[in-house]
Amino acid sequence: MPSATKPNKRKKRKRCGDGAWPSSSAFNRRVFPILLAALRSTRQTQHRHGADSTVARLLRRALSCSPPSLSPLPGSLVALLPLLLTSRGHLADSAVLPSILYLFSQVESISGITDSKSTDCSQSACKANKSFYLIIDTVVLMLNSCKVDRLHNLQQDLVRKVLRLLYKIWKKVGILGLSTDCINSKNQLQSREHDISEAIFRLSVDITYAAHMEPDEVRRSIFGQLVSDYENFLLNYWEKSTYLRTSKKKNLEEDSVFTSLLNGFDPKTPDTIIQSLVNGIVSCPAIASDELDISSFLREVQGSLGTTVKYRQDIRVVRTRNQCDQTSRSYGVEEHFFDDGITFQDADAFVEKCKDAFQNGFSVALRGMEFRSEKIAAIASAVADLFGQPSVGANIYFSPPRSQGLARHYDDHCVLVWQLLGHKKWTIWPNAKLLLPRLYEPFESLDELVDSGGRMEVLLEGDIMYVPRGFVHEAHTDVDVGELQANSTADCSLHLTLAIEVEPPFEWEGFTHIALHCWTEKHWSSAFLKSEVDDQTSLFALLLHVAIRLLSEDDATFRKACMVAAKLPPSSSCTRTHLKALESNQRSIFDEIIKKVDKSCNFKETLMCIEIAVKEKNDEPFQWMSWLRHLPKRGDADDKVDFCNILGALEELLEAVSCNLEQTLAEFTDFKSRFCRYVVYEDARESFEMLLQMYRTTRNQYMRGMLALHRKHENWLV
Repeated sequence: MPSATKPNKRKKRKRCGDGAWPSSSAFNRRVFPILLAALRSTRQTQHRHGADSTVARLLRRALSCSPPSLSPLPGSLVALLPLLLTSRGHLADSAVLPSILYLFSQVESISGITDSKSTDCSQSACKANKSFYLIIDTVVLMLNSCKVDRLHNLQQDLVRKVLRLLYKIWKKVGILGLSTDCINSKNQLQSREHDISEAIFRLSVDITYAAHMEPDEVRRSIFGQLVSDYENFLLNYWEKSTYLRTSKKKNLEEDSVFTSLLNGFDPKTPDTIIQSLVNGIVSCPAIASDELDISSFLREVQGSLGTTVKYRQDIRVVRTRNQCDQTSRSYGVEEHFFDDGITFQDADAFVEKCKDAFQNGFSVALRGMEFRSEKIAAIASAVADLFGQPSVGANIYFSPPRSQGLARHYDDHCVLVWQLLGHKKWTIWPNAKLLLPRLYEPFESLDELVDSGGRMEVLLEGDIMYVPRGFVHEAHTDVDVGELQANSTADCSLHLTLAIEVEPPFEWEGFTHIALHCWTEKHWSSAFLKSEVDDQTSLFALLLHVAIRLLSEDDATFRKACMVAAKLPPSSSCTRTHLKALESNQRSIFDEIIKKVDKSCNFKETLMCIEIAVKEKNDEPFQWMSWLRHLPKRGDADDKVDFCNILGALEELLEAVSCNLEQTLAEFTDFKSRFCRYVVYEDARESFEMLLQMYRTTRNQYMRGMLALHRKHENWLV
C-alpha cells in the first residue's frame, strides 16, 4: 500500500525575496563567497564579462527584497564594496545603485538621527545607529565610485529624497566634528564630511531646479520692454561705452526679476543682510576655464568640496582709504579685515566678525553668488544665454555709509551693476586704449589710464549700469547722513554685479580659429588638397592658427565678443527687422576679419615666434591653444595636431618648413588664400554653438552641484 507521503523527499529551502531581507549570516554563507570568488576571477583572467554579470546579478537579487521593516546591508558586503566598485567599470549601470538609493530613502529612522540635536554618544546609542551608518557609508561610497554620467538616468524624485537625507547627515557630521564628546559616534560613520559633500555634489549635477528664467524676461528687466532698446545697447554701447538705465519705483514693483533678487535678502538691518549673505556658505573651488569634464574637476578637488570659505577666493571684507604720495597726488589703498588665504572654521564667529567689520567701514564682497543662490543662478544663466557666452559670474557688495570698498581699478570682463538697496556714486574713466583687456592677462598700471575727466553717476535702487572691460572705475557711499544707525539700512548700499566674461573660444579670434578648423576638416580630402603638400595640411593649419593669434594681439576686432549664438528675442513681425540687423552685424564682422587674415597674416613673423618658443622649450606663449583640442576631428587622429603637446607639433612644423622656406611660403600663402576664399560662415557658426553647449553643460553641472551644497534651492527638495 503506497504511503501518503514520500519519506525521503527533502524539504524545499525557503527562498529569500518575499518580504525577508537575508540575514547577515545567510548573506555571509551564500552571497559573500560567490562575490569574492567572482572578484578574484577577474584578476586572474581576461574574461571579465561573466564575472561582472555574476556580481551584478547577485547584488540585484539581494537588493530586490522589499521587507516591510528595512534592515541595513550586511557589514561584510559594505566591506567588500570598495573593491567591487573600483574593479567593476559597469557595476553602477545595473540596478544595484538605484536599489540602494531606494533603500536609503525609505529608512525614516535616519531622519530621526539627523534631525535630533542630541549629541548622545553613549555605547548604546552608537550600537543603535551602527546599522544606519552602514547604509550611509554604502550610499556615499557607491555615489563617489560611480562616473557622473552614470547618474543621469536616476529618477529625480528618488534623487531629491536621497539629497534631503544626505544634506541632513552632512550637517550633522559637521556638528559631531566640532564636539570632542562625540568622537566614538563619529568613528562609527566611516564617511567623512568631504565624502558626503562630494556625494551631494555628484547627485545634484543634473537635477532640474524651479527658479528658471527665460532670457527674454531678463532682457526686458535689464534693457527695457522694447527689442529696439536691446538692439541699441548692442550696437552702440556693448564693449564701447558705459550705459545707464534708471528705474521708477512703480516699475520696480512690477518687475518680477528685480523682486526675486530682492527677496533673497533680509533688508531689515545691516546685520540681517550680512546674516543672509554669509551664513551657511561654503567655498567654491575654481574650475579650469577649458574643463569640459566634471569628473576630471572632481578628481582635481577631491577632499576639498564643501569646505569652509577661503578669504579672497570666496569673500573679501575690505575698505579703501585715500593717501597722498610725494607729489600730493591722492590714491586709494585697500585695507583687508582678514589675512589672505585664511579659512573660517567657526561659521557663527565668522558672521559676527563680518558684522563688526561693517560697523567699522568695511564692505563685504561675496563672490560666486550664482553658486550660492538659486535665484541669482537663474538670472546669471539667462544673461549668459542672452549674450551667447558659457556662463556669467555674480558678485554681491554690501557697503556702509561714507565708505569705499574696492580701490580704483578696471576689470577684464564686462559688468552689469544692479543697485538693489540704497544708492552709490560711481566715477568711471573711458578706456584710453582701443584694445580690450583679455581674461587672465596681467593688469596694467592705472597711471596712464585715468585723468581728471571721469564721468560721475549715482545709482539709485533698481538702476542698472553697464561698465565695459578696461574702463577704470571706483564707487563710494559718501553722502553725509550723520551718524551710522546700527539698526538701519538707510544710506547703506547693496548691489549685484553680473560679470560677462568673454573666454578665449568665444571672442572673434576664437570664432576665426573654429572657422579655420572646420574648413580644414571639411576639405581634408578634397581634390584641391591632393598634392605633394597633403601631409603638411595640419602643419599649415597650425601655422595659420599662430598667425591669427599674432594678428589679434594688435587688432581690437579680434578681442571683441562673438555673439553669433546669442539667444535673441522670439521672432515676430515687429522684431524681425531688429533681429536681421543684429545678425547682419555679426556676419559683417566675420567678413571683415577674414579680409584681415588674408591681407595681414605674416608668415615670417609667425615662424620667428615659433622658433623662439622651440629653442627655449617654452610652450607658455601657446597655452591659449589648449581649448582647440575640444573641437571635433574627422579622419585619422594620428595626422592631427596634439594640442596637449604643442611644442612637439611646433618642432615638427619647423622641421618640415626649414628645407625650403621660399617654397613653403608660397604654399602657405596659397593655403591661406584658399581658406579665406572658401571658408563657410554657417559651418563655423554650427561648430561654435556646439562648443558653447559643451562649455555650458559643464558650467551648469558645477553650478547645480554648488547650489546643492549651499542648499539655496529648497524647491529642489520638496
